[in-house]
Amino acid sequence: MATLPQITLDFNRQIKLSNDGGSLSSDTGELIFREFDEKIGFSKTIARFLHLKDERHYFIHSNEDLLRQKIYQIIAGYFEDDAADQLTNDPVFTKVVGKDALASQPSLSRFFSRFDAESIAQLNQANQELLDKVHQFREPKALIIDLDSTHADTYGKQESAAYNSHYGTVGFHPLVAFDG
Repeated sequence: MATLPQITLDFNRQIKLSNDGGSLSSDTGELIFREFDEKIGFSKTIARFLHLKDERHYFIHSNEDLLRQKIYQIIAGYFEDDAADQLTNDPVFTKVVGKDALASQPSLSRFFSRFDAESIAQLNQANQELLDKVHQFREPKALIIDLDSTHADTYGKQESAAYNSHYGTVGFHPLVAFDG
């Protein structure tokens, strides 16, 4: 049986991963995501592109910190903003986000109200740069595009909806493409 050797993380040299049965947490997987974040420069790329119209004068959590917190909460399965109140002093999340305490639910909710069409375009630019980084790292020899159809039920008299005999319901049947 293979065991995990003690590994020190690059983003925080004080954190060591091992399976010796010491202090346990159900959210330690977040540490690996943070390590990946640092390797590809995810948060730095977001910070470079995302410039929200922020009229706050006094704040503890930057927009980049709030976005990072929300992304890591979603990765860990905490989809609702109010989960932030339960995680405020969680030792793993505070290390991952790099703060003494996480932002509260109201802070996260106000954060989303600062987004507009321009900030969404900025996130799309950041996303494209991150995709380019990943493709450079992978050095793909070929581009594989996986075409699939899917089904989405509709109700009422939706325009362009049709009966699908495979699913036995009326709905949309779009064709989607994935970069494999």
